[in-house]
Amino acid sequence: MFRKTLATACGLALLSGAAACSADQRESAASAAASAFSDAIASGDAAAACAALAPETVEAVAASEGESCEASLGAQELPSGAVGEVQVWGDRAQVRTDEDVLFLVELEDGWKVVAAGCEPQGDRPYLCEVGG
Repeated sequence: MFRKTLATACGLALLSGAAACSADQRESAASAAASAFSDAIASGDAAAACAALAPETVEAVAASEGESCEASLGAQELPSGAVGEVQVWGDRAQVRTDEDVLFLVELEDGWKVVAAGCEPQGDRPYLCEVGG
């Protein structure tokens, strides 16, 4: 009985360790995607910034300005900065940079930004310059 209990406890410890590792990997991947977007914004590379956006966000950005995503983002002055806190919930993430809050979604091809330039509004949802 003791061996079975010990084996079960060890198995659970291994599974929870794997889950923690997986969560760390997902946070790292979300952080890398947010960094790519923020770096593209900081360097004025609108094409790279658009490539870091989720497809529906690219469409919304283009539709809102009546221009391509690259032209629309290039005209905006979005904040950038180094990635700080990353929180992941399932296939969604919130990433805080020095100057911004980004919201991301995990798609088949990796993490993509769905909202950027986001400001907290107290008890109301964030107000975002892009997406949201």
